[in-house]
Amino acid sequence: MELEERRRFPLEQRLREHIIGQESAIATVGAAIRRKANGWYDEEHPLVFLFLGSSGIGKTELAKQIARYLHKDIKKGFIRMDMSEFQERHEVAKFIGSPPGYVGHEEGGQLTKKLKQCPNAVVLFDEVDKAHPDVLTIMLQLFDEGRLTDGKGKTIDCKDAIFIMTSNVVSDEIAQHALQLRQEAMELRRKRIAENLGTAFSCADDVQATDKITISKQFQENVVRPILKAHFRRHEFLGRINEMVYFLPFCRSELIQLVSKELSFWAKRAKARHNITLLWDPEVMDILAEGYNLHYGARSIKHEVERRVVNQLAAAYEQDLLPPGCTLRIVVDNAEKELLKTQDSSPAEEGGRREEPTLRLEIVEKDNKGRKLDIQAPLTPEEMSFSL
Repeated sequence: MELEERRRFPLEQRLREHIIGQESAIATVGAAIRRKANGWYDEEHPLVFLFLGSSGIGKTELAKQIARYLHKDIKKGFIRMDMSEFQERHEVAKFIGSPPGYVGHEEGGQLTKKLKQCPNAVVLFDEVDKAHPDVLTIMLQLFDEGRLTDGKGKTIDCKDAIFIMTSNVVSDEIAQHALQLRQEAMELRRKRIAENLGTAFSCADDVQATDKITISKQFQENVVRPILKAHFRRHEFLGRINEMVYFLPFCRSELIQLVSKELSFWAKRAKARHNITLLWDPEVMDILAEGYNLHYGARSIKHEVERRVVNQLAAAYEQDLLPPGCTLRIVVDNAEKELLKTQDSSPAEEGGRREEPTLRLEIVEKDNKGRKLDIQAPLTPEEMSFSL
């Protein structure tokens, strides 16, 4: 039954429903998991991944979705270890448990205790670059032989487990290399159009081709590996990694998907909690996508939507401007003053640079016309002290 379900609903299809972009990462992980699930793997060694890329780009979410695909009981099937908690040498005891005669001996280690409950779990070592070298030494035995000895001297066999490490060590280099590849692809596309070549290909197909780029082998060997070797200071640790998976910055079409997903989330929340229908114009997604920050990934889009849309929703609700069952539309306002303008967030004019377009809320009337909401800006500290 599990085999038939995997045929009808492959891992790649499941991952694409929850992960935006990252086609290369999904393909690499999907192929490795398929080998393991169908018995085409080395049974003496566990499967080890190293996820590389910027923060907020889908590394942790991909690990969670793999666990959901492989295990029905996600609580036991997914073990997350925040390696920033193991930066000191004495914190190794938290990892495998204290030896006999020490405090906490009976409690066991954080990892060993969970692996006993589910030896074939998906184990995520988040931000592994922050861990102490002694912790990495323990992980060498874990990745090579698929077993781990706890503080009580008991050996745990976990060759069927899947170990995933994440790191931001080479995130800037990967991001810049990906941006360079996209720029070169766009230049090639412009050159083709200028020379009137490739008429059999549509413009849309060409744009998608520029989005699907992969990290070159030369870049991996000449840039990524030297940085990883210099940081981890051991060749044998990197040699036990089956796959290095690269997560790339989002392209324009993927940013629009992220904005749409975030707005849809708040639309469902508005409908469920306040019986308010939330709509938005297509231009709104383009403007919100401009808030993307290369270093913070999807989190920057989330924060941009909260800052420019959800803040207005909360203020309008607090001021009793939203009747129950109403329909709201988010539109672009070219007015010079923002609706929720505060002293700290007021944009400054720099050399004729125009202000960012303002988003505002409208109530959709029966004739489908929008009525602008008069949302009062919060009082500044100066205004509050003057009123007193």
